[in-house]
Amino acid sequence: MIKVKVTYKQELITSLVVSGHANSGEYGHDLVCAGVSAVVIGGLNALESHKDFTIDIKDGLASVKASTLPSARDQIVLSTIVTSLLTIEQNYRKYIKISQERTD
Repeated sequence: MIKVKVTYKQELITSLVVSGHANSGEYGHDLVCAGVSAVVIGGLNALESHKDFTIDIKDGLASVKASTLPSARDQIVLSTIVTSLLTIEQNYRKYIKISQERTD
């Protein structure tokens, strides 16, 4: 199962951690894993201020943590990633679980 943890501070996304594997299909043909990977990696590539984030990408893990509150543009990118992942979760609850927490 893919687990996603989204952390908010002052209503802004400050951290996004995606870990695990969906295991919804055989390796290399797992559509849920491919969709999540495309959304996350494509979104992270769209961040404007990479220097304002610590980004870690490994097999089965993608993590982005803001060192300062994200800019308006980067917040839109992060929100788009989360919205896309929530859409995937609606259709594939057996393979992806999203948790959200506030640290205000």
